Amino acid sequence: MSARLHLLGIFKKYQPSDPWEVRPGEKSVELLLEEAGMDSHAGYVLLVNGSRKKKEYVPQEGDEIKIMPLVAGG
Repeated sequence: MSARLHLLGIFKKYQPSDPWEVRPGEKSVELLLEEAGMDSHAGYVLLVNGSRKKKEYVPQEGDEIKIMPLVAGG
């Protein structure tokens, strides 16, 4: 079984496939996103199975992961 990453909004262009399935237990979400070409300083919220996690989180078997961009304005 794998973990699935879903990039939302402006990050969708970095998603190599839909769904993006990754091997669990190998790389952090931060590293996976960098390898996909996303700026390491991009602001995002990481949700794993509905709970907020840090970018250093390593996907586990069966995880549903959503990467949402931060929204700012004035």
